Amino acid sequence: MDRKLLELENAELKRQRRIDLIQAEQNETLLNQFFEVELELLACNRLCELVDILLNKFRDTFRLSSVTLFLFDPEHIAADLLSELGHQERKRVYFQPDLRLLRQLHPHEQLAFGEVDNDIRKIVFPDHPYILSAARMPLVRQNCLIGCLNLGSQDIARYTADIRYTYLSHLMSVIAVCIENCMTREHLHRISIIDMLTSVHNRRAFDKEILREVARANRVGEPLSCLFIDIDHFKKINDVYGHQTGDRVLRTLGKLLKGTLRKTDFVARYGGEEFSILLPSCAEEQAMMVAENLRTQLAKEILRSVEGAPFRITASIGCASYQPLMTLSQKDHQQHAHVLLRTADEALYQAKHAGRNRTQSKPLPAAN
Repeated sequence: MDRKLLELENAELKRQRRIDLIQAEQNETLLNQFFEVELELLACNRLCELVDILLNKFRDTFRLSSVTLFLFDPEHIAADLLSELGHQERKRVYFQPDLRLLRQLHPHEQLAFGEVDNDIRKIVFPDHPYILSAARMPLVRQNCLIGCLNLGSQDIARYTADIRYTYLSHLMSVIAVCIENCMTREHLHRISIIDMLTSVHNRRAFDKEILREVARANRVGEPLSCLFIDIDHFKKINDVYGHQTGDRVLRTLGKLLKGTLRKTDFVARYGGEEFSILLPSCAEEQAMMVAENLRTQLAKEILRSVEGAPFRITASIGCASYQPLMTLSQKDHQQHAHVLLRTADEALYQAKHAGRNRTQSKPLPAAN
């Protein structure tokens, strides 16, 4: 009888050992997966790439039902940087103008895991009523709560209070550092190329982009058009309504240009009340249609001064188009870019000289 009992105990020990080995292998696999993902996070330079990994790769790699991200974003910097994120991904990112909700979710700024309270689930996983367990990870940087990442599962045993999730605590710190680094890096870059008043590119960015677009036009054999837009009688607007209203006019034009043109088009505030636009793969006839559409749209806009007085504005637009010559040298690209820009500016001058509120094209001088 003792021998029989001993054999049973031995068999049970072997079974338990096999279970422990399987669990150890699973844990090692899981840790290796987290290590690989961590390396990808650390290699990210853009917030869009980072958030895509958090929302999609985490969900697929770790077989989760849902992943959501909350970000403290009082100045809308994160929302702006993530404007290119896909529609499905944007639905799972929640931008917080203040810390009230984040502090409600993480009053002690500690990792929370286990079964999900129904009220918490409605906040954290609003589109997934069947999430039963979750790991809710506060993201803290320099003693400041900057967001939280939420890993949800339909398996009630996936995250339990009986297990210590040390690797998740480490991952929380890594994610917080990566988010801060990406936002800082991208925001500084955007400041250097974006006009802060109008939110379009600045002249420095335009001067670089026109060289790239001329080179691309030559490489692919497609035309490139340039528009110059100048608000008519802008000084009078400032004199009558004040400079704050003048700024409002510039922001309105910047918004209209960004909202009307293609994503491949490049809009910049070139200086003062003057804007420049690059239209890749666009010949003169099409460019003039674009210019006329912009002119008429702007003329229909009803603007208001700071005091609420309504008024309208018009603009003059000059257009020039470049036909590729298949030249390859950098010096040629610079010369052609300069000629394209100068010709569009001259066309703008002609439009203003002819009475304003009109579009005018001018052919490029013949190549030597």
